[in-house]
Amino acid sequence: DQIKQCVGANYCIDRQYQGLDVLCIQNAATSREYMGVPHIIEKTTGPKRKVVSVGGGPAGMEAARVAAERGHDVTVFEKKDQIGGQITIAAKAPQRDQIAGITRWYQLELARLGIDLRLGTGADAASILDLRPDIVVLANGGHPFLEQNEHWGADEGLVVSSWDVLSGKVAPGKNVLVYDTICEFTGMSVADYLADKGAQVEIVTDDIKPGVAIGGTSFPTYYRSLYPKEVIMTGDLMLEKVYREGDKLVAVLENEYTGAKEERVVDQVVVENGVRPDESIYYALKQGSRNKGQIDVEALFAIKPQPCLSEPGDGYLLFRIGDCVAQRNTHAAIYDALRLCKDF
Repeated sequence: DQIKQCVGANYCIDRQYQGLDVLCIQNAATSREYMGVPHIIEKTTGPKRKVVSVGGGPAGMEAARVAAERGHDVTVFEKKDQIGGQITIAAKAPQRDQIAGITRWYQLELARLGIDLRLGTGADAASILDLRPDIVVLANGGHPFLEQNEHWGADEGLVVSSWDVLSGKVAPGKNVLVYDTICEFTGMSVADYLADKGAQVEIVTDDIKPGVAIGGTSFPTYYRSLYPKEVIMTGDLMLEKVYREGDKLVAVLENEYTGAKEERVVDQVVVENGVRPDESIYYALKQGSRNKGQIDVEALFAIKPQPCLSEPGDGYLLFRIGDCVAQRNTHAAIYDALRLCKDF
């Protein structure tokens, strides 16, 4: 049961085709053995610590697993009624259900390790400090970054996020414009999902083409799915603003090179603009922490223990990882957790 099953993400072979080191989306130690990144976590020879991890996405699940493997007493807060984070959302898209295998493995591991998993329980500074932690790891992610351009009208409900659609919070429209600034899996997935539900879809990006940041073995899979569904794919256009006209929405697009403007009349605009970190808990805890919430990045990149772990003092150490620092992919979130928590 402790053996990870391949989830068919193609993260490894996509990197190989790019001339990069071959890494695994869910096992951050793969190809990093020479750096000292462990596959098997050894028990600590130091003090047993109380570790609180906030967030049940990839970073939080790995942080909890690794800390528990070290022999520490671990509690996880997850505000939703299930773990998985963005993996749960990603798995809703056509052809992406296998990615949920990452979460299934962590469910088994967290249960095996006897971790105190508090589902449906949001964390704040008071509830965290009530547990008298020695270490707090924040992996509470972020939210869709719709507020970057006020003219999109997110506050007025003129645009919705890819998360809203994939999670089922918002029903698919009939004539939909998807605007994707990131050009990775989520934008293409929501376009595929909408088309699968019968919507007429155009996916627009300010980059050279939709999905340009997806690896060479993965984006053809999307294109083979999108073209038969008559999804229109448009590059080099920026979403300038959205306004309502009667019962329709008008999306104003601007060419990145000429400045020429175009309009689309639709009934739904879906924006994939990445993630904005949620930082409120971090700043509520930062000043009271022994290390002022700082990670020694040189030690982290060198796969060395954080110096503050061996420094005397009372109170708690505070670290943050994953999307609550800055947007990153599943592999990077898991890698964050492993290289930090392996020395707790």
